[in-house]
Amino acid sequence: MGATVRNAGSYIQRLRMNEEREDLAKNVMGNMSVEQLSDMLSFYHMMGQICSEVLDRKLNGIVHGIGS
Repeated sequence: MGATVRNAGSYIQRLRMNEEREDLAKNVMGNMSVEQLSDMLSFYHMMGQICSEVLDRKLNGIVHGIGS
């Protein structure tokens, strides 16, 4: 039971940290211009596409026995 309590405490701490990070990000973005927000959104969209392509290639390599 001790480990469960420690794990729960760690989980709650991570949740709080994530909430703090989210609040900070919202505050920073609230001070950004529309152009800056648009540029950031475009950048993260492009990164998402690249990540998806690389992940697909790696997963296809694993399925076909090529490796990572």
